[in-house]
Order: sequence, then structure tokens, then C-alpha cells
Amino acid sequence: MQKSIIIIGAGMGGLASGIFGQLNGYRTQIFEMHSIPGGQCTSWKRKGYTFDVCIHHLFGCGPGTKINGLWKELGAMPRELVYTKDCINVVSPEGTMFHDFYDIEALENHLMELSPADTGVTK
Repeated sequence: MQKSIIIIGAGMGGLASGIFGQLNGYRTQIFEMHSIPGGQCTSWKRKGYTFDVCIHHLFGCGPGTKINGLWKELGAMPRELVYTKDCINVVSPEGTMFHDFYDIEALENHLMELSPADTGVTK
């Protein structure tokens, strides 16, 4: 009798578990509540808006990156991605907006705008 694995969720971990389980002789079944695989690696459209839950922002997923290759291997790519200039924005209680830019020069310039007195510290 063949051993089997039931996997809940077709995110990166679930897809990898299914693929590598089968490569090791297991019968695998993946159950996903969404209509497409990818979990935190995917985006979807609703009422004209594209929603992108952004885990690819943490690791980068442009063509040629290792994570992009893994997502392709797992069947989660290609997908439409929404590229943004900043990773996260935070508003202080005083209303000052901090932008955590991906571009290191843009981040440095922004930090200098927020705190000109620290200019020499970051170099």
C-alpha cells in the first residue's frame, strides 16, 4: 500500500511538500481554498484592483532570482506582480510618514530628510 500525504494549502510550503513528497514515493493531495496556487506568493484581481500580499517583497522575485526559479518550479509563477518603491510605510503619532524604500539611496535620502542632524552618521 502506497503511503500518502494530505497537504492543506497550496502556498510555497504546500506545493513544495506535494512535489517533494511525490519525488519520494508518496501519493500527495493538496487542498487549497483559493482558486489559484501560490498563497503569499500570488496576487489576484477583484473589482478592477490588483491585490498583492507581498511575500515576494521580502525576498525579491524578479526574473533570474533564486526565489523566482523556485516559484516557477512549484507552479506559482508566472503571476502578475505589483512592484512598489517601498516595503512598508509607518506614520508616527505626530503624523510623520516613514517610508522603508527598497532602493538604498532613496532610503538614505529619506532618512536625511527626516533627520538632517544624522547625515554624517549614515556614511
